[in-house]
Amino acid sequence: MIHGEVIDAHAHIVPLPLLRELPGARRTEQGWVVTMPGTGDTRPIRPRMTEPGPRRAWLAEHGIARQVLSPWMDIQTDGTRDWVRRLNDAMCSAAAELDTVALASVDTADGEQAAADLEKAWAQPELAGLILNTNPGGTPLHDPSFDPLWTVAERERIPVVLHPPTCGPSNALPTLGSMGNVHGRLVDNTLAVTELILHGLLDRHPRLRLLLVHGGGFLPYQASRLDGGYRTRESFAVELERGRPSAYLPDFYYDTVAMSAPAISFLAGLAGSERVLLGSDYPFALGDPEPVLTVETTGLDPAPILHDNAAAMFWRNS
Repeated sequence: MIHGEVIDAHAHIVPLPLLRELPGARRTEQGWVVTMPGTGDTRPIRPRMTEPGPRRAWLAEHGIARQVLSPWMDIQTDGTRDWVRRLNDAMCSAAAELDTVALASVDTADGEQAAADLEKAWAQPELAGLILNTNPGGTPLHDPSFDPLWTVAERERIPVVLHPPTCGPSNALPTLGSMGNVHGRLVDNTLAVTELILHGLLDRHPRLRLLLVHGGGFLPYQASRLDGGYRTRESFAVELERGRPSAYLPDFYYDTVAMSAPAISFLAGLAGSERVLLGSDYPFALGDPEPVLTVETTGLDPAPILHDNAAAMFWRNS
């Protein structure tokens, strides 16, 4: 990796070779469709998600050298270790083809097994971290069954990207309607991370490296209200060592998919520029259409956000 090159820390992929070998995958006029165990058919998967050509063209257009590749959340599933193993192998191959790194997945149905699988995934040089659904199988991430996984991630200093699923708890809101992808995913991330804080995860595992996508959802911008809820016991689970939930927000890392210069500047003021990483949410239309430009218009030193922080987090020899 060349020093100073721009790195996109939040981008998705479905490796094309994986689709070609899956018996449950088929081409349609709208794109590839995969029949997932327990969830049925995915939405159509279009060439920007699968083909290296359109991806390379977009990266060149926007001055980005590499992406940290995350699997599309719709092709993650719980209770199927064989599928996850196959997905991780495909992510390794995609990372090698694109000269970058990827994020591993684990089957979270069994916390002890998930921890062991994470250790095995971490031994593969192409896998530079873990992407974790914020609502895996409906079990909250603060549940004691996840403690083995958190222990391994903390001990090995494995970056963990917390990403909401396409269909999260906010989908139950009767008035959400077509706003699921606009606000619903932010609600899901906000609630999941709030619960992690309130249940003392960062007291038990203070050295975790957790990256929050979409600029951390709504939580960073309404943290004092959460402090109020903790003080009045309306939002309370355990006594926190630091006395208030907002005291833990500088421990997280945040991507720039808040998609505005003032929001990114706010995050840098909250946690420090060393904890903010460029993100595009490629290939989704709702992602930042000019992610590098957005960072450059903040007035902050762009180098940490565009390169240094992602290099330090996801490239082990940096």
